[in-house]
Amino acid sequence: MHYLSRMKLIQPLVLAAALLGFALPSSSEDLETLNIAEFTFKYGDPWVRQQPSSSMRAAQFTYDHEDENLKDIEVVFFAFGGNAGGVQANMDRWIGQFEGNPEYKIEEKELGGKEISFIAATGTFMETMGGGGPFSGGEKKAMPDYTMLAAFIQGADQAVILKLTGPSDSVEAMKEAFEALATSPFTD
Repeated sequence: MHYLSRMKLIQPLVLAAALLGFALPSSSEDLETLNIAEFTFKYGDPWVRQQPSSSMRAAQFTYDHEDENLKDIEVVFFAFGGNAGGVQANMDRWIGQFEGNPEYKIEEKELGGKEISFIAATGTFMETMGGGGPFSGGEKKAMPDYTMLAAFIQGADQAVILKLTGPSDSVEAMKEAFEALATSPFTD
């Protein structure tokens, strides 16, 4: 295809992305990598790598929303030996971090010969106060209209989990970016 013809096709896409506030995917040269277990995750803007705030975390990132009306969201990576208790036990526990009966959807994908389980749950999230996490038994604060996204990737010797929670509008705006990050070890 001729250069000018390609530009005529690309220009409307760039304009549409700018008008809708979506970030265009980074080129492969702009991406950095993160190795956890046997997986190499690829990321770029607007993901900002952070120093993990706990030794339980294999890594953590912040999704830096350009829209000041949206809250920047932290995604945390965990790596556990074996199967980390299994997909269903983890999903049940994550759903249990919400008050009552949250809305949720579980989706399974097979990529690169590996099963990836995704969950999206929305409702009143019971945030553990004091930084001890859900196992601390600490005081909980109700966070209405929150959404949790999580991905469970079973490796040969370890399970890798990506998880985030935040205000539903902020999480919804980055949902595709989360899925792209979680599936990045299986894409070129």
